[in-house]
Amino acid sequence: MIPELNKIVKSIPEALSIQINQIVYDKKSRGERVYTYSLGEAFFDIPRFEISDEDWKKGYHYSGSLGQPKLRQKLAEMYKYNYQSPINAEMEVLVSAGSKPLIFMIFQTILSAGDEVLVAEPAWLSYKEQIKLAGGVHIPVPYTKSVYEWADYITPRTKAIVINNPNNPSGQLYSREEMTYLVDLARKHNLFILSDEAYSDFLVRTDTFISLAQIDKSKENIIIVNSLSKNMGMSGWRVGYVIAHEQVIKQILKLNQHLITCAPTILQDYMAEHFEEILAYTRPQAVAMAEKRKKVCEILNNVGIKSLRGVGTFYFLLNVSEYNGTTDELVEKLLIEHNIAVVSGIAYGESTKDFVRFGIGVESLENIEKSLKIIKSLLKPSISEAVNG
Repeated sequence: MIPELNKIVKSIPEALSIQINQIVYDKKSRGERVYTYSLGEAFFDIPRFEISDEDWKKGYHYSGSLGQPKLRQKLAEMYKYNYQSPINAEMEVLVSAGSKPLIFMIFQTILSAGDEVLVAEPAWLSYKEQIKLAGGVHIPVPYTKSVYEWADYITPRTKAIVINNPNNPSGQLYSREEMTYLVDLARKHNLFILSDEAYSDFLVRTDTFISLAQIDKSKENIIIVNSLSKNMGMSGWRVGYVIAHEQVIKQILKLNQHLITCAPTILQDYMAEHFEEILAYTRPQAVAMAEKRKKVCEILNNVGIKSLRGVGTFYFLLNVSEYNGTTDELVEKLLIEHNIAVVSGIAYGESTKDFVRFGIGVESLENIEKSLKIIKSLLKPSISEAVNG
């Protein structure tokens, strides 16, 4: 009999989206055609650029825990150019092995035992579990509450508010007015706002992304996390970064030194060397994905399935409340009987348990329409109220 394991870790469920995708991978390995709407990535066409023999050899070895200076400089320049926000590349940027461990390190840095974190639903499923692992208390805010009602959830124990802008999985885009209100709220109550900006490029050109760095240029109440995974279509490279006040970066750095050491050296150098060239390929494809999203909105309207309001990312949160059973049963039925992979909305919050996340980053519009018609056929004739994006 093995010794007792950590109770908090044991209480945490598997990441539902990853669990679903493992079933997808298993089915595909058996030669089955699976219509995959559960993946959290878009497949971009990115060419292979040259890398020197010298950089290749350097890539075998450790690099600094803050991240390669040239890459940090490129990231700072991008935020200054795109969002007119001055970023000190030497003291306000840290690069690590993906944004997921960085978010956990941020929670470890800012939370003490029992501190509360407001998380607006629908919310990326790992926020809740990482807050718990860091000793904090996850406070969900239902999707029906506007930004201007979030103050009702603040208590003397509140330490941070988490937003994902644009939102995974609804695609909601926060306005400048909403962001300004949140920063003012953070200053009033001495809180942090953690902004996950991983999908900032997935917008049509008529929609404007407002980075939190534009609102609080002092960075005293904000922390920004981003990565190469979504906007740059490089999820397998596991390179992410955080932008924050230098005092916060210094503390995250210590955790990064003990947990990660450094992001992959060769990938950092490759990215820094070809930064602008890669963006020249990926940004138009991100915009094209947002245009595809608009076409899927039309398909949803024609098929008669409602979704939460949103304009960005490559996800929809579809209302399936009229299914004669639980959402989990519907997800299982779609996967087992129809080889259609979606993720249950309960993964993104209790208030979205009657929804499923439907990602459009992999499949064609033809397959998307075919799959949505199958989903619609499994619902009752009258769909409950929701608002299309």
